[in-house]
Parts: sequence; structure tokens; C-alpha cells
Amino acid sequence: MHKRLWLLLPVVILSGCRIVSQQELADLKNPPNPKMDNIAQTWQQKLVPQVEHDAKPVAELLNALKSTNDFDSACKTYGYRSQEENPCVFSVKVSGEVTAVNTTSRNGRMTVKDVSGDDVTVQIGPIFPGTVLRDAYKGASYQDFNDQVLFGDYSRAINQQAATMMN
Repeated sequence: MHKRLWLLLPVVILSGCRIVSQQELADLKNPPNPKMDNIAQTWQQKLVPQVEHDAKPVAELLNALKSTNDFDSACKTYGYRSQEENPCVFSVKVSGEVTAVNTTSRNGRMTVKDVSGDDVTVQIGPIFPGTVLRDAYKGASYQDFNDQVLFGDYSRAINQQAATMMN
């Protein structure tokens, strides 16, 4: 009787186990995120149209920020904040004369003298540091990702789409 129990013990213990490949294990630990699958499509069909729609003339935004004492109300009117603790992101459009272009760094920038007379610095790539483009997108938030590394990867993928569009 005891021999049968000893034979039954490994069967019971191993019945809850499953052998998986290294790739399956990696996918179980960090499942693929569907937001990463079609990043080019998200960029073209969702993010770019959203930014174009939300963009305010830079002079209008600067005047509003100068005239208000309450940054949070200006953010609600002119910007976007996915969560209360996150920074406010403002989408702006600028038109005017390009007065300087600096491409000595891969974080290229140009200076535009806006029609209002203000000098505005614009990132032109090919590297776009930061997470502003990701944070401006209303279709994704940190809760959509398993961890902050994947959220960072998403930001880099969006920035790469911007760099491709600028070239």
C-alpha cells in the first residue's frame, strides 16, 4: 500500500506542472502588448490626427499661460493630463520664419519666429528625447502596459514614428 502512495505522489505533484519553451516563458512573464503590434497604424490614424486636432496656436497658448494664475485650469482648457500626478502636455502649432536650425546633435532643433513675434524652439530629430508624444496620446496609458519598461518601449516606438515622418 505504501509503495502505491509513493508512486502516486510524483504523479500528483507533477500533474500541475507544464513544460514550456523559453519563448513561451518570456511571453508568460511579459505578454505581448497589442498596442505595440500596429504602432505605425496608431501613429498615422490616431495619434497624428489627435495632435493636429488638439493643437492650439503657440501665441494663444503662451498668452493664456501668462495671463492665468491657475496652471491646472489652463491645462484643462489647452492641454492634456492623463492622470492628476502626470505633467500637462500641450499640443501647439507654430507658423512663422525659421531663424535657426541646429543639427549638430541628433536631438536636432530649429528656432521659428512665430507670427506673434515669439521665438519658438521645435524638435526636428532624428532623435526625440522624452515621452511627450506618448503622454499626449489619449489612447494609451500606463495601465495598458505590464510594466514601465514596456511603457518606455512604447514611447521609443512612437518617437521613431515621428523621426520617420520628419525625414
